Amino acid sequence: MKDNGYYYAGQIMAMSIAHGGQSPCFLSELLYECLQKGPDNVKVSSEHITDEETRSQVQSIVQAENDLQLQDAVAQAASLISLAGHNVCITLQNKQETALDLAHWYVLQRTRAPFERFRDGLRSLGVLDALQTYPLQMKCLFVKAGMALRATDMENLFQIIHSERGSNAFQDECRTLAFWQDYLQEAEFENDVSLEDILVFCTGCDSIPALGFSPKPSLEFVTNCRFPVANTCENILRIPVHAVYTTFKSDMDFAIRNSPGFGRA
Repeated sequence: MKDNGYYYAGQIMAMSIAHGGQSPCFLSELLYECLQKGPDNVKVSSEHITDEETRSQVQSIVQAENDLQLQDAVAQAASLISLAGHNVCITLQNKQETALDLAHWYVLQRTRAPFERFRDGLRSLGVLDALQTYPLQMKCLFVKAGMALRATDMENLFQIIHSERGSNAFQDECRTLAFWQDYLQEAEFENDVSLEDILVFCTGCDSIPALGFSPKPSLEFVTNCRFPVANTCENILRIPVHAVYTTFKSDMDFAIRNSPGFGRA
């Protein structure tokens, strides 16, 4: 808070999305809902409390079956209840409501100031407004959907640059293009070289940005080199023309596995 870090975090995320960079799809469902509706309009349960001791204290209040157990649970959670400013007598009748209030305070109200600075940062370039206007469409940019990169995603990503149709080179390139498609299919299910590894090799990114790549990635063919060559600034991948798939796969694997030095953009 002192260095305004939460604001800058939100601003950097907004700028990355708006300028075609990688999406910050690592927020929780709860935080995304707060950005969409506001903390006061979001329901929080004890399951959202990440601190085990605090979560256990709140759950003990809910699970109390008689007055003695409830008094015990309230005594254990006395500090939490005091910090939350909860001054209502806790009974068996209102224990559930009390637990929800405590969870809401601990998860959202206690962190309200950092949240508001983070939200202010996301207002940059209209990203927060877009999130609140189109919450379903924007959700994949902030919350990980669990859907891995697929071979078809990679195939559709590239513009294919062929030699003149009908030439001998064109025929060789068509065969190599089939090798490339088979290679992507294998990479989707094998661990030696993943689709993310291939994407990093081509572009420097391990996921496809929300607005796509600029310039659009292109796939070219080379005959004077046995290994693939990439230009990550221009998003160009040049793959070697081979007559046998096993040789193609071996050379692709070798090049991609042995060129991690550029890092990830």
